[in-house]
Amino acid sequence: MITFSEDALKYVREKNSSVFIDMPYKVSGCCFDVTESPAVRFGVPSDASGYTRQDAQGVTLYVPDCLPDPDSLTIGTQNFLGFRSLVIDGWKLI
Repeated sequence: MITFSEDALKYVREKNSSVFIDMPYKVSGCCFDVTESPAVRFGVPSDASGYTRQDAQGVTLYVPDCLPDPDSLTIGTQNFLGFRSLVIDGWKLI
């Protein structure tokens, strides 16, 4: 199960919203595939088919069914130029 860091959990509770993870984008090459880290957003996905709804630490979280190894992932926060956003920690590109 995906978990939230303490700062991410506090941020989500401030927003009082559910959270969803975008579908990961896969880039295929001749020798290997690379999957970019998906964005984490507030709200619900526009098309909930292909997502599993779960309760993560009291937050409604929508996780894509195609997400590889979600048990090793943590949702954290990132600050950039004063803007705070949610990010996935523990993502492996390959």
